[in-house]
Amino acid sequence: MMIFLNGCSIWDIDFNFSTSPKTSLTTTMPMISDGTMTILNDQYETYGQYSSPSYDIKNINEYNEILISTRDKIRKSNVQVVATIYHYSSFFPYSTIIDTKMNGSGVIFKADATHYYIITNEHVTNNKGKLADYHVTLFNGSEEIKATLIAYDEALDLAVLKVPKGTDDTVEIMDITSRVFHQFTTDEMVLAVGNPLSVVNNVTFGKFIDMTPISNVSFEVIYHNAMIHEGSSGGALTDIDGYFLGINTWGSNDSDEQSFAIPSDIVYMFLYNHGLFE
Repeated sequence: MMIFLNGCSIWDIDFNFSTSPKTSLTTTMPMISDGTMTILNDQYETYGQYSSPSYDIKNINEYNEILISTRDKIRKSNVQVVATIYHYSSFFPYSTIIDTKMNGSGVIFKADATHYYIITNEHVTNNKGKLADYHVTLFNGSEEIKATLIAYDEALDLAVLKVPKGTDDTVEIMDITSRVFHQFTTDEMVLAVGNPLSVVNNVTFGKFIDMTPISNVSFEVIYHNAMIHEGSSGGALTDIDGYFLGINTWGSNDSDEQSFAIPSDIVYMFLYNHGLFE
């Protein structure tokens, strides 16, 4: 049984792909009609394979250095998300009352001159038309920053917050395009970053197992065994090089090693359809 981890036409688009060495076969891309991207249920099977030079490393010390470097890098893209949900009291004294407080994770995927943009789960923001305040804490941040919810989709369980930039220069923008529209490799190492059980910027390791359907959503999700817990929702799943694979969203009642993430193509479709990537 899945549980929420509450806290908590053929197109031609410039993706600004990373120039890091990698190889892939030709991929059949999603279709765009009237400016809307659609990913079909069997789309994943048409994606090309992906290979990284890191997969072929034989020297254990070199491999460990890449893992540690990737761990440190992806922690700088991770944020803590706090959503305070209110309801309005119709009784005297008339006021707004805190209904619930949600704690989760998010990943910085974009920046402009004034703001950082953060992808997280919709169930972390828990909007649904309610009064809410959102605050995030950046890596090494000492204060919560007020955030604005700018997009969400309950069916996809995705949401985007934006926060003003400060003077912090330790933040990293996660590369969310280099692995999009490529298949994942069975047993490839994955890293999950988030804030489980109030442990900030935690990174766990595991492997990609399969793509699988679950009852929570209409699309197949990533099944992996990097451990996640309450508070991990909205955090990133990456490959060994720190490239984005998906958003960790669900765990299992049966095992700590049954974890599930929204795949990068669904995340990209959501961002594209909300004008947040071109």
